[in-house]
Amino acid sequence: MSKVLVNEFYTHGMKEPKRTYAIHGGLIPPFTTTINGERYIMPGWYKLKPEEATPDIKDIAYYPYKPKKPNLPNIDSNKVYKVKSSRGNSFYEVQMNTSGSLECSCPGYGFRRKCRHVAEIAQSSI
Repeated sequence: MSKVLVNEFYTHGMKEPKRTYAIHGGLIPPFTTTINGERYIMPGWYKLKPEEATPDIKDIAYYPYKPKKPNLPNIDSNKVYKVKSSRGNSFYEVQMNTSGSLECSCPGYGFRRKCRHVAEIAQSSI
């Protein structure tokens, strides 16, 4: 969820404070909109006061959401790991995909995007 942070400060000789805005999180760049006569900085739904000037979009700092990459230091991206199934009669292949996370060929991973095979390789590599 996006958050709009407001910084308000005075400089020498100013009667009104100067405001700066920053948006943290979210995937949509900042914009302003008017809904039912009320002005908002989006995303984040920050409602501007009636006496407040509408800020210029280029003056709003934007810090988009960046997902954290898993910390799997000892896993070779080209290697395919074979892990025995729980019944012991077959093997499943675990390998690193292009985004840097592990994926498995078992049916459980296909449904839940988690399985014990991926956890086993991740634990053994640390």
